[in-house]
Amino acid sequence: MVFCLKNKILRTDFKNIDVLVVSRQTEKGCKILNLIKYAQKNGIKVLFDIDDLVFDYDDLFLVSDTVGEKNLLYWLGYIWGIRRIAKKVDGFLTTNDFLGEKLKRSFNKPYKVIKNSLNQGQIKVSEKYVKNKTHDGFRIGYFSGSPTHVKDFKVVELDLIRFLNAHNNAVLRVVGDMDFSLEMKKLIKLGKVQVEGKVDYLELQRLISEVDVNIAPLVINDFTNCKSELKFFEAAIVETTTIASPTYTFKNAITDGKNGFLAQPGEWYDKLEYLYKHPKENQKIAKVAKEYALKHYYGKEFLREVEEAYDFFAK
Repeated sequence: MVFCLKNKILRTDFKNIDVLVVSRQTEKGCKILNLIKYAQKNGIKVLFDIDDLVFDYDDLFLVSDTVGEKNLLYWLGYIWGIRRIAKKVDGFLTTNDFLGEKLKRSFNKPYKVIKNSLNQGQIKVSEKYVKNKTHDGFRIGYFSGSPTHVKDFKVVELDLIRFLNAHNNAVLRVVGDMDFSLEMKKLIKLGKVQVEGKVDYLELQRLISEVDVNIAPLVINDFTNCKSELKFFEAAIVETTTIASPTYTFKNAITDGKNGFLAQPGEWYDKLEYLYKHPKENQKIAKVAKEYALKHYYGKEFLREVEEAYDFFAK
């Protein structure tokens, strides 16, 4: 049996717990440490669920530079809070092996991978949106709009500007809060770039379903190699093709040209152009991506992954 930290009756139910999982709520560090100590005293394995590279001082400058948050004192405190919990637990749950191996090297403790997944709510609304898909014009979607992704967006920006200027019926939809260059601001004024505010994860499925291609550009380094592939499978279940940077998880999920596309800097224009000129192929690839996503991030195979991870630590 597995309980989360938010369960207020944990202490009275400890006799029924095999594995306790804590998450990175560093502001509650003292309470978490006491809980870990109490659990381990009662013979219960404690796992730390971590999905980001925020636990090693050696990565301090990498994290700060990648996300654009230059307050090093903030990151020092954050990493310190993560590390003091990580040192006490028995093992880790994480979202991919690249991140898991870094955890193992830092703390010499075992880990198991439970990939990010789709829930029933996402599946249900996505099926509805798929039925309403249209294919007029050519719409590109970027759904990571945030000042922390400015450097990631720069990876694709020049190719996007070139593509949007070359095709009258092409538009870019950005969802979130983003800092744009002067060139992109000009395209916003012309209506070639449409910007929308943040939405919840179910509404996001509708917006993704309304574009012809989803782009997921990333600066490739150890921090982004630790990120999950959720941008791929969120798009896949509404039958929208993804073009992504070849990070560790995207390379494992996407077979270039079969269920999506991988693009190095400078390759984005050609990949967009191919999908623009081959709409039927685009739709075919999107359907293959959907089949892949439902198999690997939802249903029996995903359940097997979860059971295997918890059984490993419950022994």
